[in-house]
Amino acid sequence: MVRRTIFDCLSGFLSATATDEIWVACSGGLDSMVLLSLVQEFVADNHLLLGVIHLNHNLRSESSTDEFFVAAHAFKLGLPLILGQARNLRNESLKSGHSLETVARNHRYAFFQRLLEARNHALVVTAHNATDQVETIMMNLMRGTGLRGIKGIPQRRGRIGRPLLEVTRSQLVSYVECQQLLFREDPSNSSLEFSRNRVRHELLPIIRKLGGGGVEERIAGAGLRLAGDLKIVERKIDDLWHEVEAIEHGFTVSRELLQKSEVELLPHFLGRMIRRAGAVKQVSARVLDDLVRLVGCSGTRCQKHYDLGSNLVFKTLPEVVFIGEQPVTGRLSTIVPEYQVVLQDYGLCHLPFALGEFKLSQPTSSVDVACQRNGFENTFHDVKMTEIIDAGKLEFPLILRNRRPGDRFQPLGLDGQSCKLKKFLNARALSLFDRSAQPLLCNGSGEIVWVVGERLDHRFRITRQSRKVVKLSYFPSVVPW
Repeated sequence: MVRRTIFDCLSGFLSATATDEIWVACSGGLDSMVLLSLVQEFVADNHLLLGVIHLNHNLRSESSTDEFFVAAHAFKLGLPLILGQARNLRNESLKSGHSLETVARNHRYAFFQRLLEARNHALVVTAHNATDQVETIMMNLMRGTGLRGIKGIPQRRGRIGRPLLEVTRSQLVSYVECQQLLFREDPSNSSLEFSRNRVRHELLPIIRKLGGGGVEERIAGAGLRLAGDLKIVERKIDDLWHEVEAIEHGFTVSRELLQKSEVELLPHFLGRMIRRAGAVKQVSARVLDDLVRLVGCSGTRCQKHYDLGSNLVFKTLPEVVFIGEQPVTGRLSTIVPEYQVVLQDYGLCHLPFALGEFKLSQPTSSVDVACQRNGFENTFHDVKMTEIIDAGKLEFPLILRNRRPGDRFQPLGLDGQSCKLKKFLNARALSLFDRSAQPLLCNGSGEIVWVVGERLDHRFRITRQSRKVVKLSYFPSVVPW
C-alpha cells in the first residue's frame, strides 16, 4: 500500500517535470529514511540518478550526529551527497521577529533551491506526510485562513515534491518496523515549545478519537482536493493578472476592475499581489476581508492605508489599488491627469503640469545625421531624450499626450511586432507617477510615433528609403511634483 502510493506519486512527478535525477531531503528521521528507502527502489526500476541532500540547522547538540548518520548511510549506499550548514538561526529569529520554525524552513528551501538552480533536471523530494498535512491544516484553521491555508502543504511546487502526503505517520512506523530501517529520533519532536508539537501531541489524539479510523487520510485527502479547487481560482486570477502593473515600489491594479470582479475572487487576487510584492508571512483571511472592503469603500472617512507587515503597505487611491513598499517620496499618491497638446507645425512646445518641453526640429535632407545611425538604421538605448525619425511618415497635426486605455505601438527592435503600451511600460518598472506622466508623440493618423525617452515606433525608423529626417528632443522638467 505505502510502496504503491509513493511510486504512483513519483511517476506523476516525473511526467510533470521531465526529471532524470531525484534528490531526497534526508534529516535522518523516521519519515525521511522511509522516503530514501522507497525512492531508492523507484529509481532502480526507472534508471534515474539518486542523491541525498541534508542541511544541518545547528539548533540542537545532536545536529552533528544526525549529519554524520545521514552521510554514513549515503556513503554505504554509494549515493551522491550534498551537505549544508545553517548558523545562528535563533539570533536571526529574534532579529527578524519570525518564528524559529519559519527561519529554519526558509534556510532549508533556499538550500534546496540552490541545488535545483545548479541541476536543471533534478527533483527534490521531502518527507512531509499525511499527518504533517493534518497538523498544518489545523494550525492554519486556527489562524483563520482561507482556501490557500486549508489546502495545506502542496504535493508539488515546481521541482520540489512531497510523495508521502497520502501516507500517515503510523503507516510509516509500520513500514520501518517491517523493513527494520535505522533512523534518528529528534528529541525536539516531543517538546511542547513549538505550536506544531502541541497540535501533534494534544489536538491530534482528540481528532483521532472523535473521527475514528482513517480520519487523518480523510482530512489530508480533503486538503489535496481543495488544492485542485484552488487551481480553478488561480486560472481565473491569471485571466485578470495582465491588468496588474509592476511599478517602482510594488504593484498597482485598477480599483474599477476589482470592484467589477466577483467579490469571492478578490481575497485570492489581493493575496497573490501581496505575495508577489514580497510578503514573508501568509496574510490571514480576516486581513484580506478588510482589504476587500477598502477596495469598495468611498468617501473621505474611508481608510486608505493598511500596514501589511513585512515592510509592505496597502493603499487605495482614487483610480488604483497599490500593494508594495512604502515609497520614500510622496509621488505614489500623485497621478498626472489626462493631457493633450496639439502640434500644428515644427517648433518648441511646453507640456502641461510642468513636465518639460518638447522640440520638433525642421526636417533636413542631410544624410550625415542619419549615417551616424549605423547605415540609416535606428538604434535604441534604455533612456534617451532625442530621436531622429523619417520625416516622410509624419502627418500633421501631431499630438503630445499621456497614455489612454488600449494604447498599442510597435517597439523598435521587435521587427514590427505590436504590443500593448501598458505591457511595455510594465516591463520598465516605472513609478505610478512616471507612468501617468509619460509623454507620447502621436501621428495625425493616431499611431504612436515615440514613447518619449523610452522607445521609437518601428514604423517611423530611418531606412535607406528615407529622404528627409526630423530630430525630436525632449527636455524633462526637474521641478518635483
